[in-house]
Amino acid sequence: MIKIFDYELYSGYIMLNGKIVAYSLHNDKDMLIKNLLKIAKFHNLNGDLIFDENLDKFFQEKINKVLNNKEKFKLDLSKYRYKDIYEKILEIPFGKTITYRELYNSLNKKYNMLQILNAIKNNPFIILIPCHRIVKENDISGYTPLGVEFKRKLLEYEHNL
Repeated sequence: MIKIFDYELYSGYIMLNGKIVAYSLHNDKDMLIKNLLKIAKFHNLNGDLIFDENLDKFFQEKINKVLNNKEKFKLDLSKYRYKDIYEKILEIPFGKTITYRELYNSLNKKYNMLQILNAIKNNPFIILIPCHRIVKENDISGYTPLGVEFKRKLLEYEHNL
């Protein structure tokens, strides 16, 4: 389990050749498993689904550093489908948001909106690749696997830090 604000979230990992290639969080363990399997299939990550308290501690620390703007997440994204989209999302400044349209335009229209949305829905490192910073034109909603209120808290926290 990983704690963010007052949320206790189940955490799970996809491990391939001794490396974590994806992780996710959810308040429902069955939904977490379903989401991780979907991410693995989307990115063709034929690894093992695991749950591990030591990894939870490691990722808790990583998430805390990212959420406190003390560390940027670094990862070789070459094995992921639509890696350019994830790299662009990692460029969104801490405490700022962009719209889906702005993300689309920043990618020079290389991908259509459906491809962008699919990449976001299959983010292999939720929060660490900060797709919570992508919002609708006049609304913070959009794809929010942990709910709109969680996304709102994340954005407010980052904005006020």
